[in-house]
Amino acid sequence: MSLKYYFVGHLPLANRGCEALLRGISTIIREQQSGAEFLAHSSDAEGDGKKFARYNEMGVNFIPTYRLPLYFRVWGRLNMLMPGLRRVWIPSPGIPESTRQSLRDTTAGIMTGGDVLALDYGIPSLVNWMGQAESYMASGRPLFLWGASVGPFETQPELERRVVRHLNTYSGVSVRESSSFDYLEKLGLRNVKLVADPAFVMMSESWDTSSVLPTELGEGLLGFNISPLIKSFRNDDSHILEMETAVIEFLQDVIKRTNLAIVLIPHVDSIDGGECNSDYLYMQRLIKHIDLPLEIIAARISLASRYMNAVQTKYLISQCRFFIGARTHATIAAWSTYVPTISIAYSVKAIGLNTDLFGDLRYVLETPKLSRKTLWESLEKLRSDEQGIKILLEQRIPVWRQRARHAMDFLRTIL
Repeated sequence: MSLKYYFVGHLPLANRGCEALLRGISTIIREQQSGAEFLAHSSDAEGDGKKFARYNEMGVNFIPTYRLPLYFRVWGRLNMLMPGLRRVWIPSPGIPESTRQSLRDTTAGIMTGGDVLALDYGIPSLVNWMGQAESYMASGRPLFLWGASVGPFETQPELERRVVRHLNTYSGVSVRESSSFDYLEKLGLRNVKLVADPAFVMMSESWDTSSVLPTELGEGLLGFNISPLIKSFRNDDSHILEMETAVIEFLQDVIKRTNLAIVLIPHVDSIDGGECNSDYLYMQRLIKHIDLPLEIIAARISLASRYMNAVQTKYLISQCRFFIGARTHATIAAWSTYVPTISIAYSVKAIGLNTDLFGDLRYVLETPKLSRKTLWESLEKLRSDEQGIKILLEQRIPVWRQRARHAMDFLRTIL
């Protein structure tokens, strides 16, 4: 019997984190089930196929995405205007029948996406993914949460109770940080296992990076990733501008006060190529405001391509001496290639991962505290602790790769 898994919670590969999860999970499963196949949604199968070279050899098949029903899109807008509505009615959008037909021969579903069962992207997003999961399980097939972050939902008690009921219907739940594990155990869930993010298993792919690097590398590269999501931590345009100015001034400080070169590395791009949620376009706009002679900018600062895939991006990050990044899977790419890293934390996942890996938050810069001064202090911390960090990562990352594989052991017990 052919084993076929359906990825719930999967987004198109414009998000390199989603690509890293797809690559990591399929690699882990195929290490033990060599003929396993995978179904993943895509709004651009041809484009995603180019990003994920040899995807067929990994058993991956892209199937069309589908549009959310009108009633749910209307509810999402009403929820923003009338938050009390969800106390009366929370819809449960399901998988359309046209897609359900292609899932009839699947062995199990895998809920991935990293943090889709959280409030980071709003309540409608959470409700949507729970609805998709419940729709898949309605046919009697098992569903497994793989290496995710969950919650917290303490600020939304009625929603928290719903999430507990929801997760109790899963055949198994694995999470990637102790904070999620402890939280779910406190809520009474007993089908939970602590593992590690499957992206730790994804290997990088070497390529000629000279076309995207500054011409003068000096004492090495500082990789830098910033996300437009951090704007949500400033409550008006003037405070957003203040934060963006801090980033620009920090980059100028690096050029003026060190002999490091800088490569800005996008990790998430918009699906349609527009500005929404595009690291590339956001950083492209910031770099235009750097107040240095053009010849210095050209020699010391570059913006990497928006067309790199996840394994190419990981390789570029691996060439950096230091990395400062906002996107979680960009920092995972850095850690897993032993690059000393500061996490610009805009959610609990960065805090949880750093706590588990380092035992504290010394290498975390929480987004509300981001300033020119704190960015510089963070870089100085990496410079002073460089060798110690590299030694620690070289010791712990192989252990974390094995922890990532433990999710497969859990999956096999429920099939």
